[in-house]
Amino acid sequence: LVDGDCNDNNAAVNPSATEVCNLIDDDCDGLIDEGVLLTFYADVDGDGFGDASSTTQACSAPVGYVSDNTDCNDNNAAVNPSATEVCNGIDDDCNGLSDDGLSFLNYYVDADGDGFGAGLATSSCNPIVGSVLVDGDCDDNIAAVNPSATEVCNGIDDDCANGIDDGL
Repeated sequence: LVDGDCNDNNAAVNPSATEVCNLIDDDCDGLIDEGVLLTFYADVDGDGFGDASSTTQACSAPVGYVSDNTDCNDNNAAVNPSATEVCNGIDDDCNGLSDDGLSFLNYYVDADGDGFGAGLATSSCNPIVGSVLVDGDCDDNIAAVNPSATEVCNGIDDDCANGIDDGL
């Protein structure tokens, strides 16, 4: 006869038993499932990736919880470690970088709509409304003045070749 058995009706429950995850104090130490519970992470957006800051311990994953804790935005199912990075200023794939691996181009404001821009370039992975990829407009307020215009005798540098009425 061994003293300390906490359940004489179950031979698997006794002071020398190994604790298993079953919501029972298998080893009669007064603790239930100690050392065998697993940590699960809340998956609010349902993308299969959990929030490392929202945990619970259980024998198996409760509804709304997963074993993966790598979601960087658990409020957006489109943002997770398996997502494809898209041009939106957000770290879609949870690697710590936004819009990484995408092609960026320099866009120049084209105020007069002639297809040539002026001023400082803005780098973007998406086209910018009112901007073009070609720089070099010497007067972005007059559509007839641009690098592809024909120089005419009018006292203006029509072709942006750094010369008024040059070649005429």
